[in-house]
Amino acid sequence: MSATRSRFRKLLPLVSVLALVVPLVLALAAPVYAQGSLYVDHDTTRQCGGNATCYTTISLAVAAAASGDTIYVYPGTYPEGVDLSLMPTHGDLTLMTVNNAGVPTPGTVTVENPGTGSEIYTAPGFDGDLTIDGFILHSVNPAINVRVGEGHDVEIRNVTATNVKDDGIWVEARGNVTITNCTASNNDGVGITVWETGGDVTITNCTANNNGGGEVYPGGAGILAYWIGGDLRITNSTTNDNRCADTEMGPESFAGCGTGIHIESVNGTVTVSNCTANGNELAGVYARAYSYAPGASGGDLSITDSILRNNGAGLYWDWSGESISSLNRSIICGNGDGVYVPANQPLDAEGNWWGCAAGPGNAGCDSIGPTGPPVGFTPWISQITSGATPDPVTVGQPAVVSFQFSGAPPAVYLGQGPGDLRGPAPFTVTTDNGTLNGNGATVGAFVGANGTLKVTLVPEREGTATITVAGPCGLGELEGATAVLGVLAEEFVPEPGTVLLLGSGLMGLAGYAGLRLRLRKR
Repeated sequence: MSATRSRFRKLLPLVSVLALVVPLVLALAAPVYAQGSLYVDHDTTRQCGGNATCYTTISLAVAAAASGDTIYVYPGTYPEGVDLSLMPTHGDLTLMTVNNAGVPTPGTVTVENPGTGSEIYTAPGFDGDLTIDGFILHSVNPAINVRVGEGHDVEIRNVTATNVKDDGIWVEARGNVTITNCTASNNDGVGITVWETGGDVTITNCTANNNGGGEVYPGGAGILAYWIGGDLRITNSTTNDNRCADTEMGPESFAGCGTGIHIESVNGTVTVSNCTANGNELAGVYARAYSYAPGASGGDLSITDSILRNNGAGLYWDWSGESISSLNRSIICGNGDGVYVPANQPLDAEGNWWGCAAGPGNAGCDSIGPTGPPVGFTPWISQITSGATPDPVTVGQPAVVSFQFSGAPPAVYLGQGPGDLRGPAPFTVTTDNGTLNGNGATVGAFVGANGTLKVTLVPEREGTATITVAGPCGLGELEGATAVLGVLAEEFVPEPGTVLLLGSGLMGLAGYAGLRLRLRKR
């Protein structure tokens, strides 16, 4: 017995360790269900590719979702209105479109509400963060109409909302809002509306064209940001040809109606960069600032590297308070007014192209109205300097040709872009000898941060090569917009190791007929 007890005592430490280790191993081996996945497929043959649980409508999946869940929707058209407030307990929720293999893919799912409501919406004050990714939407009311409560965020990605009898996308959030890679065009109301947020708003890589003019909604705009509690950033986006209702009401009936980008009452800073706003009825950018809340004033406003062309006004600007406002490195031309300033407020508007080398207010240039300055627009873009490296150039050899857009003194430069970086370049470069950037005789190009547009020329014959740059509102008519380069022919020289016979009478030797030659590249 004593020997048995001794062996048992020796085993006690091992038993104690196993008692701790075994539960830990079992816990690590068990699946963790911190976040669930639900699937939707109206194709009863595909049946969500075998994934469970598979629902036939998006609404059924929402009604079964828990906080943190992601709903994956398989391809097809779903005739329903999806009320996200049907979640049994509100919480974070993601809706995402997938392809037939179940891989997240934008544009595979169309939602069309057969009634008069929105496609994807919430009751006001939804208690959770929302992510909506990849849907194509059409409706009578705003296609996306979501309103989340205190401290919650909304992210909308890769959504197309078109031919809506109201706004394309409407978001109200007490947290942050991010809208990326979305198209909201040809809607009766506003393309994208972000209304009364508590946090920051970021809108990037979006298109909001040809909105407004409907009978149901009296006004129209591309992007509207109103009562923003934090900072506002709009980048790489296009807002063209937005207008008011097709009535006699006109732009004056609705403040900001018929604008590309409408910004109003922002508590933080505002940044608009690399955007294009062309052909809008009232203004390319309409910026009006009042206190966001009692005692609060709007932050700084900066518009850079953008194109504001052929609008009622390039910028309708009424930015109050002690903030700094600037409009720089942009193309502003062909508008009724380049900048319309209803109040006596300073604006830094240096370094822009106004439509002619003489600057705003001169023949052929945009004006500053209604009373002129206080707009500091001097200096402006008034010259182009062209050059090539190397110069002269050689047939078949690449050479960099540059055009620098500037105004001096003091030196200012046209900025990066300008305009939506996803869209067509605002400049066309042509040559009569060879190819540019490997694309034949014509190529579009962007301008670098220092105002320099660069292309690569490969001439195809000796003589000269003429390279011409053209841009909006006669920009290519400035001296220096055409570069004429000398082009040298490729030369034949003996290859190393070849004996060159130059003696009298030797030129007729048969050995010279076999002389090897090579091309010398410059």
